[in-house]
Amino acid sequence: MPISIACISHQLLLLEGIEALVAGSEFDVSLVRFQGRLMLDELALDPPRLLLLDGGCPKFSALVLVDRLKRALPQTQLMVYLRSIRAVECQSLLSMSVMGLVDTSVSGVDLLQGLRKVVRRDVHLSVKVAQALALSRFCSDNPFDRLSARELTVCDLVVDGIRAPDIAEQLCLSAKTVNTYRYRIFEKLGINSDVELTHLAYNHGMKGVESKDGRI
Repeated sequence: MPISIACISHQLLLLEGIEALVAGSEFDVSLVRFQGRLMLDELALDPPRLLLLDGGCPKFSALVLVDRLKRALPQTQLMVYLRSIRAVECQSLLSMSVMGLVDTSVSGVDLLQGLRKVVRRDVHLSVKVAQALALSRFCSDNPFDRLSARELTVCDLVVDGIRAPDIAEQLCLSAKTVNTYRYRIFEKLGINSDVELTHLAYNHGMKGVESKDGRI
């Protein structure tokens, strides 16, 4: 019996590439073009065994999208395709029970192997993601490592200039709860404002210029 996979991306080339990759394999893939929202109701009607999410979908961070997907599809295994690698984000995604993390340098063979591992409920990391995580364990002076996955999600949205009411809507929280997270983040990082948070994020590579090889 074929193993159902859903692939979500805003880029048609990636969707078509995944479709070609799994052709003739044990996987039956459905392609979902991301156009500003997740079609959670449709996905929940027939949940896939595995979902491959493009972490570069516009308007939403990978953390926000994973948060929504995990609540709507609790039995579906998740793999995230990262456009850039941040060790602290990778750690948070893994803590949110994401089973696979791959980046743009991953080969088709490695991606197919990763899909098979994730279906078996084994964790799969591409080489560059594994290297970034290993390096972060030796260079743990990043203050953002102190944040929980939810706090990091809120942090990402604040740094992107999203207002508290809009963050609340994205995360299905109250604005009061979002502000509680903000002040908790400020306390953990030793800062007092969104402006200071933004400067700190840029200084530690949480936001910045991206190249095809990651953040520079």
